[in-house]
Amino acid sequence: MPALRIYLLLFPSSNLYIFGYNIHHLFIGAFLIVIVLLLFIFDIINKLTIMLAGVSSALILDEIVYLIATDGSDISYLSSVSLFGAMILTAIILILAIVLYNQQKHKSKE
Repeated sequence: MPALRIYLLLFPSSNLYIFGYNIHHLFIGAFLIVIVLLLFIFDIINKLTIMLAGVSSALILDEIVYLIATDGSDISYLSSVSLFGAMILTAIILILAIVLYNQQKHKSKE
């Protein structure tokens, strides 16, 4: 997420257009997370699939507050609402991951 934010701060009008449609990275992240889910269902779990899950989740989390709480313009993406919203959502997910990891670790010791 930080690399994408820095890139878009430097080039704020960098939109991805496919067949004339503006594709937000939320949709790229959603598509990738579906691929990750399929890989996980078929027990294809390795460093690459875990990294892909992280990247796709970050792409999704980065846009949730932006698309809900702003007008969706390029300049709104660079607003503090969008940035802090993404940071808060990411922090919530990280805290949840740490809690779940510690619970799993504690269960395996029993």
